[in-house]
Amino acid sequence: MKSYFGSYAAAGTAPVACTVLVFDKNLSIGYKCPDGSNAMLNWLLRDVDAHFDFARQTTQLRNSKLPGELLIEGNDAANFVKSMQAERQKPWYQKSSGKEWIRNSLLLLGIAGLLVLLYLLMVPWISQKLASKVSPKTEQQLGDAVYDALGLNEQEDKAASAVLNEFFRTMDVPTAYTIRISVVKDNTVNAFALPGGRIVVFKALLKQIQSYPELAALLSHEFTHINNKHSTKSIFRRLGSKVFLGLLFGRFGTVTNILVNHADNLKHLTYSRRLEKEADTKGLQILTQRKIDPKGFEDLFLHLKQSAPGSSLPEFLGSHPDIDKRIIYIREASKNSPVAENAELKAIFEQLK
Repeated sequence: MKSYFGSYAAAGTAPVACTVLVFDKNLSIGYKCPDGSNAMLNWLLRDVDAHFDFARQTTQLRNSKLPGELLIEGNDAANFVKSMQAERQKPWYQKSSGKEWIRNSLLLLGIAGLLVLLYLLMVPWISQKLASKVSPKTEQQLGDAVYDALGLNEQEDKAASAVLNEFFRTMDVPTAYTIRISVVKDNTVNAFALPGGRIVVFKALLKQIQSYPELAALLSHEFTHINNKHSTKSIFRRLGSKVFLGLLFGRFGTVTNILVNHADNLKHLTYSRRLEKEADTKGLQILTQRKIDPKGFEDLFLHLKQSAPGSSLPEFLGSHPDIDKRIIYIREASKNSPVAENAELKAIFEQLK
């Protein structure tokens, strides 16, 4: 919008001083009538003819549909009116208002995209951080609910489960969790940990294990996922926004329902390389502190790798696929570790065979 001072003369009347406001679609002319009252005229720009009188250095404005003449000193008014008329002739997307709309729309889309990206990145991270505050008792309730939802009780080899639980108790690993190990009759070569203390070992995997140090390595690895809250953090990070509000407001009943609904997917839970390495190294510490041969980790990895040529590896191997590198850092970390045969663990292991 621009404003000007000029003079307006209706048909057959003397010119009067006026104020002119030029908008994008119309111009308004305000003036005083001879009787002292105020008057206002509105001209549509599409009906206005703008002409600059070079001799008088004056802009002449006439309305093609209404009588009268508007005079404004200089050529700025003529140029501005013509520019506004030309703007109106452009397609909407070429108009300054259209371009502004496009710019604003793109800006809003960019902001919305950034917010979505931040949401997708931050919510899993925040969920994981909140998961670290969950008590062992609550974790146990969550893990038990998932275990029950999987229906594994009907497939459990209770005799083998009893042996593995006795084996781990004999290892005497201190923890705030009640560790419960279940052997499940299944042809899948796999093992996984649930929040709160449950370790599930499929029988097909158990058959691949050749020695008690291998079994100790497997259980120590899965135990570390529980004891260091890897299972809880990874599950909450994976489900992200689904559990975020429940965690934020302490509605663990809602979180439990979400975990139960996704229970089947949690059998194939994978961990980051960092967490897998932590489970390896902390598990290795458990073995070396008890003078259990740390080669149990190396043998476990090699036997399982060799047992599945051309097929998928167990989850706790497949989620960290560079087995050779794992073996190397296990060897480096276990150099000069004292080893002594544990007759009690060996005897318990023999019960499985």
